[in-house]
Amino acid sequence: MAGSGSETRQRQITLKARFTDEEAALIAEQANRAAVSVASLIRYAVLGQPPLRASRQPTINEEIAAHLIGKMGQLASALRACADAGNPGTTDARIEAAHRDLAEMRAALFQALGREP
Repeated sequence: MAGSGSETRQRQITLKARFTDEEAALIAEQANRAAVSVASLIRYAVLGQPPLRASRQPTINEEIAAHLIGKMGQLASALRACADAGNPGTTDARIEAAHRDLAEMRAALFQALGREP
């Protein structure tokens, strides 16, 4: 069966290594940042063989959503600072409404990314 994935693999040998939890987390984080598999990262580190391609590059929509979440956090902080600068003990209904809207948008973005807020 030409073209079948498992029967035509070029890399048939599996090597194993033991890592601490901290080491494994660091390796996974570096692979995630480089958008490659852990195996590709290790192959590059040991053999100097560059990965063929970024295998887990986030889509532009995911990048935009993550960027928006960060900007919304900055906006929420600025709104809190404005509310705190006003009369102590009172908050403007518009600021509270804006906070609710931001919270709803943030939750929707996290849901779109498949993550928990």
